[in-house]
Amino acid sequence: MLPIDLDILQKRQEIPIKLAELSYADQENALRLLRVWGEKKSPISVLHKEIVDCLKEVN
Repeated sequence: MLPIDLDILQKRQEIPIKLAELSYADQENALRLLRVWGEKKSPISVLHKEIVDCLKEVN
């Protein structure tokens, strides 16, 4: 088993894709969340969930 949690790795890989998707529908939230990600102010799982929730709201 890898020392890295595969679930976290998958979420980390999805974040830029989901942020790009969100940027087309809600630029303000996408930029806010991009800053949170870039400044490492939130754990990956929490940030991923917040991005997914924002995407659900705009879709």
